[in-house]
Amino acid sequence: MTQYATTLMRVAVAASVAFAGMSFASPAAAQPRVQPDHVVSYAEAVPGLEPPGLADHARYVDEQGREIDPATNGLQDGGNETAAIGCTPVTLPDNPHWSTPDVSGHGQWDKGDCTAATAHVKNCLYEYYTDGTYRRKACSETVQLKPKSDSNNRTTARRTCDSTGELISWRNHVDVDVDGQIDPSGTEYRQANVYCVVTGPDQ
Repeated sequence: MTQYATTLMRVAVAASVAFAGMSFASPAAAQPRVQPDHVVSYAEAVPGLEPPGLADHARYVDEQGREIDPATNGLQDGGNETAAIGCTPVTLPDNPHWSTPDVSGHGQWDKGDCTAATAHVKNCLYEYYTDGTYRRKACSETVQLKPKSDSNNRTTARRTCDSTGELISWRNHVDVDVDGQIDPSGTEYRQANVYCVVTGPDQ
C-alpha cells in the first residue's frame, strides 16, 4: 500500500469515527434541555395551585398589579436601615385557613433575643395565580402586641371567599417591628392550600 493510500484510509477511518460519535449523541447531551413555560399572562391568570419548585422564587404583586417585595407589609422595621441590628424576634405566622366565610391568617411574635415588651405586627394574605404571582388580597391593621401569650394576642387578615369549590394556594406573611430596637427587615410566611377562591377585584 502506498503512503498516499495509507493517508486516505486514515482520513476515512477518522471521519467514520467522528460521524459515528455524532450519530449516537443525544440531543440532551448536545445542549441543555429547556423546560416549556406554561405561565399565562397577568390578564389571563386565574387562582390555582402553586407548581412544584416555585418556593422562594415566587413573584408578588400588590392590589394594582405592581410587583412588590412581600417585606413591604407596611412596617418600618426599626426605622433606620443603616443601624446595626439590635435583636432578632421570632416571627410567628400561622397557616392560611378557611374560617366561614373567609380565608384568614394571623400574626404573632415572640421575643427571641429582644428585650422590648411590645412590637408592632402586621400580616397580609396572598393568593396564587397561574401567571406565577402571589397577589395580595388582604392585610390586617398594624397592631402593637405583647409577645405571644394567648390566641387573642394576634393580628388577623381575612378575605371573604367568592367560592369554596376549588383548592387554591395561599401564603400568610407576617412582619414584626420591635418597639425601640432595630430588628431585621422582611417577613416570615406560612403556606397552605385552602378551599377558597377569591376572583373579585383585589382590595
